[in-house]
Amino acid sequence: MFTVICLFRVKKRNLDEFMELSRKSGQLLKLHGALDHNIYFSNKLTGSQGSMGLLNVVDVEEDEELILGQSIFKSEEHYHEIMKTAGFDDIIQYLDDHIKDVVESTRIITSSFTTERSKELEA
Repeated sequence: MFTVICLFRVKKRNLDEFMELSRKSGQLLKLHGALDHNIYFSNKLTGSQGSMGLLNVVDVEEDEELILGQSIFKSEEHYHEIMKTAGFDDIIQYLDDHIKDVVESTRIITSSFTTERSKELEA
C-alpha cells in the first residue's frame, strides 16, 4: 500500500469551503482509481506520555485549524498512474487551483509512506 498525507493549515473562516473542495477532489481521485481518500480534523495536537505532538513541529496559528488529508493507493506505481490520468481531468485541476486560493500552498506539508520496505534500506 502507498499513502500520501498532507497537513493543511486552514484559516477557520475558510474551513467549510476547504472541506467541500477536498471532498469533491477526493471523490474524483477515487473515480480515477485511488483506493480511498480521507480528511481528518485535528483532535489532540500536543504529545502524551513524554512524546512530542504536532504542535512541536508545525506552527498553527490561533485562527487556523490543522487538517490531515490522506489518499491511499495500491502502490507507488499505482499512485503515479492515477495522478497521470487525474492530471488530465479539468475538474480536478480546477479544484486543486481553487484549494490553493483557500490555503497557501507554501504552508502545506506533504509526504508519502509505503508498506514496502525501500530497497535502499535493505543494502
